[in-house]
Amino acid sequence: MKLITDFLKLIRALNLFIIGLSVSFFYWLILVPVHHHIIFTNLLPFTTIEFVLFVLSIILIAAAGNIINDYFDFELDKEFKPERPLAKGVFSLDTAMYLHAAFAFVGIGLGFYLGYKANSFKIGYIYIICTLMLYVYSAFLKKMPLAGNILVSALTGFVFVLLMLFEVNFLNTIHFEGSKYVLDILLWQVKFYGCFAFLTNLAREIVKDIEDKEGDAEHNINTLPVQFGEPVAKITVAIVLGLLLAGLAFFMDGFIAASAIKEFLYLSIAVVIPVVVAIVLLFLANEKKQYARVSLLLKIIMLLGILSIPAFYLF
Repeated sequence: MKLITDFLKLIRALNLFIIGLSVSFFYWLILVPVHHHIIFTNLLPFTTIEFVLFVLSIILIAAAGNIINDYFDFELDKEFKPERPLAKGVFSLDTAMYLHAAFAFVGIGLGFYLGYKANSFKIGYIYIICTLMLYVYSAFLKKMPLAGNILVSALTGFVFVLLMLFEVNFLNTIHFEGSKYVLDILLWQVKFYGCFAFLTNLAREIVKDIEDKEGDAEHNINTLPVQFGEPVAKITVAIVLGLLLAGLAFFMDGFIAASAIKEFLYLSIAVVIPVVVAIVLLFLANEKKQYARVSLLLKIIMLLGILSIPAFYLF
């Protein structure tokens, strides 16, 4: 049982669950209803089994990225995060590399299979590119101010774009009137949730860098707080979260115009207020534990943002 727990920590199972939940909610509660109520068709870009494989492919690539990240952080974690599975010796570095290779290979294989089924085999190459980008992030980019943060956050939001690539390919295949209208509806949703995932994850990544500043500095990892100091890093997080609030305000204004009061209240209470609280707590923080709380709050905000999908569907 302990081995399973450590394995789940190694792959960061909670983060993978959030990713899988996000794309599943988007598919079943946004894309599928659009097909049923606007296109008036039961035809979908995936069968149920294929969609399960799609989610699995994303999770496997993300898990591979998490494992390789711990592989490159081994020496750092031994000193500053000895509870991590690799650092405490539960899994050897060789085992970690084998797991990374296996997960990446199967994830990429599923990507090519799904591309083949969608008559767009080249989609599989996107999986290869994403896997390589996660490797480059762990090996090089995370040692540079903001570059790694932006890349890994962009990949988090990219899962919605990847789903839309399959959708666009499907719509081009069945050829129906009003396809542009349907794409506009779905693209607005992708912009909202993709940008939300990107900005919240980017803010959290920088906060985690502030939390890990001491260890990163000792190992010559020039993250934003190491290179420019905590005040600059805090201001950067505040700017990112400010952009998030501005984006939310834009969509919430649309809710008011459409008299969608429940949707407006959900975003106000479940997302906007916690984001403001996170900004306040960030500027009050000066200890590692306090930054960890801000990071946890941002993860909760991410989850609450995702839960807006079923909330809006029910409203």
